Amino acid sequence: MDDIKRTHLIKLSSVFSAIGNALLAAMKVIIGLQANSLALVGDGIDSTTDVVTSIITYFTATFSSIPPDREHPWGHERAETISTKILSIVIFFAGAQLAVKSVKNIVFQTAVELPGQIAIYATLISIAGKFILAFYKFKTGKKTNSPMLIADAKNMRNDVLISFTVLLGIVATRFFQIPLIDTIIALGVSLWIIKIAISIFLETSAELMDSIDDKEVYKKVFEATEKVKGVENPHKVRIRKMNRFYVVDLDVEVDGTMSVTEGHDIAVKIDEQIKLAVENVYDIMVHIEPVGAGEHTERYGLKKEDIWR
Repeated sequence: MDDIKRTHLIKLSSVFSAIGNALLAAMKVIIGLQANSLALVGDGIDSTTDVVTSIITYFTATFSSIPPDREHPWGHERAETISTKILSIVIFFAGAQLAVKSVKNIVFQTAVELPGQIAIYATLISIAGKFILAFYKFKTGKKTNSPMLIADAKNMRNDVLISFTVLLGIVATRFFQIPLIDTIIALGVSLWIIKIAISIFLETSAELMDSIDDKEVYKKVFEATEKVKGVENPHKVRIRKMNRFYVVDLDVEVDGTMSVTEGHDIAVKIDEQIKLAVENVYDIMVHIEPVGAGEHTERYGLKKEDIWR
């Protein structure tokens, strides 16, 4: 998929998500306040953060597709990573705000009326709407290989569970005639929101620290390199992610009597083999060394034994 089509699909998904979440958020907050359901209001606040995330996603899609320039020679792909981290912070504070309000109501035993029946209908609509939005965004995220969209889709998938929990809480509150149940459910929702925010934050931190979760990629790089005739001792392998792409650097040893042209040909074959073995490779840098040159003093990079042990 070319970058223009990918950007278009991400933007379309963001607009669809923003409109859908805005309608759901407004409905849940207004009805939650009218029906005296703090849990439903909390669910509405969570949907409001989804509107913000969709807006950020829209503008990030444009920025990340800008070609490399003098200030950003590697391109702007990591704009998605940075935006995803910002999203996690927005989600965290929304959850924290709801948690504080819920705890205050519990500790100070704030008088709360029973939630009205209309809150049940609003929650059912929320479950259906969130399911559709999450499915659409996850499908688009997979199609465009966008970690930002996939992360947002996972957040909305969890929103379906949150709305279902809110539904059970409202029903239980009305059945047992205990308003405190709704407040406790709201606290549980807030803690779940905070948990999701922290997990997204940590995922993006790994990428910014040039770490990758899928260590199988390293194995594929070593295996692909060893398929090239004349290559020995692949080492100092470094793989990092830039959004959906991998950047690979490695050192290999070859016969020291080879010409520059022959060494270049081997590097090209390594490049080809790695790209056949690993999807979404952005760039590969191969450092050719004579056999027996010995290890360098750099502290970075991995050897084959580091992966298989």
